[in-house]
Amino acid sequence: MSTPQDDPVDDRSPSPEQGFASRDQLRAMAHPVRMEIVERVGRRGTARAADIAADLGIAANSVSYHLRTLARGGVIVEAPEAARDKRDRVWKLAQIDFMHAPSHDASVDDDYLSASAETTLVAIDWIRSGWIAESARRRAHHPEPEGAQAPAMLFSTPMRLSREQARELFASVQEKLLEYNRLNRDESGADLPGDPDSGGHAQDVRVLFTVLGERPRDGRDADPGSSAEPPAPHSGTE
Repeated sequence: MSTPQDDPVDDRSPSPEQGFASRDQLRAMAHPVRMEIVERVGRRGTARAADIAADLGIAANSVSYHLRTLARGGVIVEAPEAARDKRDRVWKLAQIDFMHAPSHDASVDDDYLSASAETTLVAIDWIRSGWIAESARRRAHHPEPEGAQAPAMLFSTPMRLSREQARELFASVQEKLLEYNRLNRDESGADLPGDPDSGGHAQDVRVLFTVLGERPRDGRDADPGSSAEPPAPHSGTE
């Protein structure tokens, strides 16, 4: 399997300068542990391998390997201003979020779409695993009668929207996510001490939504030209 550094640079690929995650960034993040590491680095602002290892409960040498992979992909960069000396390796995110370029962008090719799909599947599992862990924690702290469930909150609803309505929905949700992220995070995306705008009792919230396209009608395939254009999936540290 090729790695980001093995592939020739494609100047047509979406890039951070365009406001989108690059193909190499997406490929680097397409791993469950690396998704967790990206979140923790972002939440801390700057982090060492030992910090992340303590947060996630995994070996520091394993974290170092994943950090190097993320660095090669351009997801994180070194933060020498936070280092104690020249041997101290401290990392920070290369950018605050990693928006996937939409499929209708002229610079998006099959390789980019593949990388986007892989990262999105990891993000789905990231949300799923977080929900399972929180449900287990609630059951442990608030035992219910045998057979009863005390799951974490999860909301789901189907909608039928036009292409333009789907884009408007995505834009409004993205704006609201940024607004609420600013409540307890600084300009770099790092958590502020004490969660000041939440009274010290902020909770982690993971958000995911998608557009699936148009359902077939009367057993026929839907006209692909009339389906809603899926908004770019968002991977980051919301």
